Amino acid sequence: MSQLVVFTPLFLLVLLTYVIISLVDMWRSYTRTSASTDFVFFIVTLVSLFVGFVLSPVLSLVFQWKRSRIKRIIGLIIVGLPFVLFLTDRFF
Repeated sequence: MSQLVVFTPLFLLVLLTYVIISLVDMWRSYTRTSASTDFVFFIVTLVSLFVGFVLSPVLSLVFQWKRSRIKRIIGLIIVGLPFVLFLTDRFF
């Protein structure tokens, strides 16, 4: 059951939306502060978005960790949901 929830188009759309919002935040942060770490996060997340989508939500969560509490909580739910579903499906 958990495999069906993780790979539904709606869940993938939610992941993509979260990554795009984080990319916009990364770019705004870079243009505002010119911090090289923000630019590196932006480039690596953008590349991982096209190369392997699995890493992009995790990078977005890492970027949002100290910046926005609500986006951090949303990211934890989105990234943690597949693991929780896998564990509950496996043990129950």
